[in-house]
Amino acid sequence: IPEDLTAPQLLQRGQSCLDHADYKSAEVYYKTTIDRYGDDTNIYIEAKYELAHLYIKRKNYDKARSALDEILELYDYAPAGSLPAAYKKLAQIEMAKIPD
Repeated sequence: IPEDLTAPQLLQRGQSCLDHADYKSAEVYYKTTIDRYGDDTNIYIEAKYELAHLYIKRKNYDKARSALDEILELYDYAPAGSLPAAYKKLAQIEMAKIPD
């Protein structure tokens, strides 16, 4: 993975891989986004959400639940309005897809 890719470029490549059912490569792109840009909480949440979505598609519910729990916990402790609201709602929707 080229070192000069921006977070949006990495996320887009991950999404492209996911769209083509190349789950292994998508996971690598999302994890690379976290490794390189995870200090930015907004980017971290977006990449973590994409990983959770990937895990649900692969029926790896334990990993999905762990990622989604982490996202929702970030919202619990963040000042109101400091994080993108959409990912909280999306995480709640994805969490509801996980079988009991």
